[in-house]
Amino acid sequence: MKRIFLMVLAAAMVAPAVAQQRRNQISNEELKQIQKIDKALYWITSGYVDTVNVEKLANSAIAKVLSELDPHSTFIPKEELERDTEEFQGNFEGIGIEFNVLIDTIIVVNTIPGGPSAAVGLMPGDRIIEVNGESTIGKKQNDVPKILRGAKGTEVRAAIIRRGVNEPLHFKIIRDKIPMNSLDVAYYIAPGVGFIKLNRFSATTNKELQEALVKLKDAKKLILDLRSNGGGLLDQAVDVSSNFLDNDKLVVYIQGRAVPRRDELSQGTPLFAKGDIVVLVDQNSASASEIVAGALQDWDRATIVGRRTFGKGLVQSQIPLDDGSAMRLTVAHYYTPSGRSIQRPYKLGDKNAYYHDFADRYTSGEITGNKAVVDSSLVYKTLLKGRTVYGGGGILPDVIVPLDTTSYTDYWGKLVRNGVFLEFVIKDLDKNRGNYLAKYPTFEKFDKEFSIGQQMIDSLVKMGEERSVAKNEEQLAVSRREIDNYIKALIAGRLYQDGDFYKVINSIDKREISEALRILGAK
Repeated sequence: MKRIFLMVLAAAMVAPAVAQQRRNQISNEELKQIQKIDKALYWITSGYVDTVNVEKLANSAIAKVLSELDPHSTFIPKEELERDTEEFQGNFEGIGIEFNVLIDTIIVVNTIPGGPSAAVGLMPGDRIIEVNGESTIGKKQNDVPKILRGAKGTEVRAAIIRRGVNEPLHFKIIRDKIPMNSLDVAYYIAPGVGFIKLNRFSATTNKELQEALVKLKDAKKLILDLRSNGGGLLDQAVDVSSNFLDNDKLVVYIQGRAVPRRDELSQGTPLFAKGDIVVLVDQNSASASEIVAGALQDWDRATIVGRRTFGKGLVQSQIPLDDGSAMRLTVAHYYTPSGRSIQRPYKLGDKNAYYHDFADRYTSGEITGNKAVVDSSLVYKTLLKGRTVYGGGGILPDVIVPLDTTSYTDYWGKLVRNGVFLEFVIKDLDKNRGNYLAKYPTFEKFDKEFSIGQQMIDSLVKMGEERSVAKNEEQLAVSRREIDNYIKALIAGRLYQDGDFYKVINSIDKREISEALRILGAK
């Protein structure tokens, strides 16, 4: 079956057929209204008393019109569109580093294995002070990609300051394609139980997932973590679902006023056909994540655990405009195999109420309690076992697990929001990376033996005070276990593999993970 390759949430495909069909349906009255807008812009451009920026006026007009529609129809300027395209292609072209800007200097946090920077010898902790003859001191975080990214095959000449080396080091780096992985980690979380976490649905997601399933070939049961996964490509959601469903099962269908129903079916032989599955979701799981969770729930293939998902089930058609910008126009809804609409209710032209409704989940106690708001009038049945599931927006889990806030304090939140943890870990690794690797040559040894001492906490507190985060002894005590684990996780993810961060984090996730393991009979 031909795939429609729609980008969900962050990007969308071009759908000229839909646009052409709609043009054929435009009435004379509608055409007059369209011409009225065109005429108004013409007279403003040609007759207004002062010179006007026509591009700015046109962009503002398009954005304003779209704002009167649903919450996800939007105008995308050219520069933003290019960034979105990179993200969902699963790669970009650059030098291949993870970086951070501390105070006024670009610091290499990690080099991407196999990337151009790793190939020429850049190392974590290196400070980039010059690129192509221009000083990078004082550059903002958002400015750095503009400096380091560029077309494959082009050259970057970088001057580096390295700890222990008196003079700057000079590197010639040839830009190349850099992967943007959508799989955070895949490992055995318990004997016979695989754990896979996906952070988005990009062009490479299914390939990454299949490689992970092969790696976890001895897993008899699986936890698929889609928490905080905001979505991505429809075709990847269908492909991911196909790894767990028999061939030709309905995964999702789309339908709209100008879009006739189109079914998306699973294809091929599933790699994980029989084992029990738990899918973890939360309030930030959206669009493609909801498609996967809804399909596996409706086919009674997985137990969904967590909190009601975001409820983003609108299909956007991306219409390119002549200057490289684009318009994403909602043209249809997504429906799960049982017929549930994923989209939660909204009022045309009122985005504030739409997002306030989402925020109200926190204040109402839905997220921190053990009950979710459901529309009892929208009752559906799963397709094999006839279990009751609910519509009304989002995917309601089979097992609701409230957000654990027992260790959260204002002090912890201020340290996070002010970037204190990340800065602390980067500086700690800058000083101690060699010592850590000598003492803990493997992640397994690090995970077993490394602990956060009081001296590290005192240093963290001091750095927080230097960043205007006053020490709160009582709240520090409440959050201490989380703080220790978070520092350890950040160090692990930068000292070994990125995914080791989640292995440490998961070790004290006592709600969703524990519930998943209980359901799978592993704990």
